[in-house]
Amino acid sequence: MSENMNQTSLTQKMASPSKILEETLRYFLQESPSPQSRHIVQHLDKYDSSLQLSYLQQLLCVRSPLPPLPDTIIQAVETIIAHEYSHRVLTSISDIPCVAAIPRHGKPSLEIRLWKGDITALAPGTTAITNAANSQMLGCFQPTHKCIDNVIHSWAGPRLRDECFRVMSEGRNELRVGDAVTTRAYCLPCEHVIHTVGPQLKRGSKPSEMEKQQLSQSYRSVLEEADRLQPSNEGLKSVALCCTSTGLFAFPADLAANIAVNSVAAWVAHHPETTITDIVFVTYTDVDFDIYHALLGESRPTWSVCPFQVTRNPSLLCTTMETARAWLAEANTIIVSAGAGFSAADGLDYTSTVLFKSKFPGFVQYGFERLYDVFGFTDWPSESEKWGYYFTHLAMIDAWPRSKLYNQLIAWLETFGENAHVRTSNADGLFIANGWDEEKMSTPQGRYAFLQCVTNCTPGSYWPSKPYLDAALPHLDVTTQILKDASVIPRCRYCNGDMFICVRAADWFNEAPYIEGEARWKHFRQRVLSNEGQTVLLELGVGLNTPGVLKWPNEDLVRQGKGRVKLVRVAVGSHAVAPWDLEEEDLSTYIDGDIKVVLPAILSPL
Repeated sequence: MSENMNQTSLTQKMASPSKILEETLRYFLQESPSPQSRHIVQHLDKYDSSLQLSYLQQLLCVRSPLPPLPDTIIQAVETIIAHEYSHRVLTSISDIPCVAAIPRHGKPSLEIRLWKGDITALAPGTTAITNAANSQMLGCFQPTHKCIDNVIHSWAGPRLRDECFRVMSEGRNELRVGDAVTTRAYCLPCEHVIHTVGPQLKRGSKPSEMEKQQLSQSYRSVLEEADRLQPSNEGLKSVALCCTSTGLFAFPADLAANIAVNSVAAWVAHHPETTITDIVFVTYTDVDFDIYHALLGESRPTWSVCPFQVTRNPSLLCTTMETARAWLAEANTIIVSAGAGFSAADGLDYTSTVLFKSKFPGFVQYGFERLYDVFGFTDWPSESEKWGYYFTHLAMIDAWPRSKLYNQLIAWLETFGENAHVRTSNADGLFIANGWDEEKMSTPQGRYAFLQCVTNCTPGSYWPSKPYLDAALPHLDVTTQILKDASVIPRCRYCNGDMFICVRAADWFNEAPYIEGEARWKHFRQRVLSNEGQTVLLELGVGLNTPGVLKWPNEDLVRQGKGRVKLVRVAVGSHAVAPWDLEEEDLSTYIDGDIKVVLPAILSPL
């Protein structure tokens, strides 16, 4: 297919975002034909929006800036990115807590802020964000590489790589470690991107003195670049600093943070006339946030520490939030579909290294870093270690505090009476622990509330887990967390066989304890499809680990609902994306943002 034909075809089909996405992806697949590309093209209309976006991002990631893309394709890509941004919750610099202030003669203090989040989700008005670039400054060409370079180029669009290519073609062989270069931000909400190269270490190695100096220089170079930029009409100039050289590039996080903070403090002290008004340290992990929080709270001669306060009523900048709020206000029937992301929003985050270290210190020696790492693990040295872990886990869930997030959701749900149902893949039982009626919910993946015989010797070989937990707790070693008395290891009362938590972890899963819940769900679903009123399916934190349990059935229910069932999907990142064709039919919307921030906003009265 010729370039002109591609452009004509694309232009003719630009009637909706879903068509723009499909035809733009088709262009890139046909640009570099391969057996896999041809297969995808043949079935392109069968792939959902989330998968199409993923393919598009991968193809853009690996594409060289030469040959240049046609203008129509660039415009289409930027239309797609703008559509994605309309669903993202963006954070204003003014809503990020100030942790320190640096006084300046005759000027307002320069404010130092600390934020945990995605640097590409800072709201318009941000002067510049920092990119930890490589020496070629063309972005990362590895689609699976979870580096900030990839993220920034993905959200900025292809013109960012084009500008970087032009910059490097104008006499630069490479961007040296410690240097920085400023470009436009294109599709990003900020105005500029400041690219800097930090030292890259081998995993486990210690940084040399030269590498420490290079990292310090990269922060100074960023601030020098930012200082040259124009402030806003209000005189504001903000720069967001990422954790350069850490993570994938192996610079120790605590040392890197110390260098970053000291470098910024020293630079500001030597540049009292700087026009920068706000410096934001942006972290992506809990570990980095805690490190910076401690460092920035230390007293320094050049600045005063501010009490750390979370903004109570942040400005939630998201175009689709009002749509979700209006639909929920108009609904007479509600289905809440909750996945792991909802528990994570409440703090029970199975991906958190901080949570694991605090609750399971005895099991770090096994190489575990997150709760997810234990899923499917069978190579336990003994049953005492295995049940030491699982009883510790059950004890953590049993003691999990009641939650403002759950309580707010449940209080709102109770206003719908019998016209509300909770369907969750979470086995933690936190809905029930926070007061939700078990008769109005279903748990297709099972619950920690039961243990079962793993051979399923009889349909009734399952029992409540609480008595087993109570019997085991006195025998858990306080330090190692290993079970000291093997006699309290659960055994099947019928066959004396092995027992396990009654969750869908393998083909031995016993569904008997959940049959009534599934029957309730089937009946409620039939009511929804025959109901003349408006049903909203509020999906919270449902990911792609088991999409056949909640995500895909939710979309099927909307498609079968004859316009009377609408989907509001709230999650973070790619998990948030709902089918664009349903959105164009006014049957779905989605919000890419932190559930604990978004949920109170969309449940509040209009």
